[in-house]
Amino acid sequence: MKISTSLMMVCLTGWITAFPVFAAPASSSMDGERRLSESYGGIVVNQTVTVAGQEFFQYFVAHWRERALSERFAIAVIERPSARWGGQIWVEFAQRRVFQAPLSTARAGLRNLSEQAVELVYQTVIDTEAERLLFRDADLGADEF
Repeated sequence: MKISTSLMMVCLTGWITAFPVFAAPASSSMDGERRLSESYGGIVVNQTVTVAGQEFFQYFVAHWRERALSERFAIAVIERPSARWGGQIWVEFAQRRVFQAPLSTARAGLRNLSEQAVELVYQTVIDTEAERLLFRDADLGADEF
């Protein structure tokens, strides 16, 4: 890795001082995108509102963290509460819904629902990543397959 240096001249109160300025080497856009995606890997975003939603999220994350390679993927758990119809909860990966289920205000069964959600989300995420790695099309962007 080659780092280029140059001198920066600064004039403060009549004195000229030279400081070395280090410039990082230019990297390809693919390296930058990979580093950016790796830095966000493993994040599970909590967008739940109700107590039942929070409890679902806690169970979901506990089961999600037990899965192999789960630290490589960023997902979001989102809830839309409704007093009349019960709530909806869903999980998004790569700007797509990969799981959606009704969420009642009764908290019974949240552990089982979260376990089922982890199974479905994990399988869908793995399938989506395999498809993304195997399928190349010049007309489509990285997130448009």
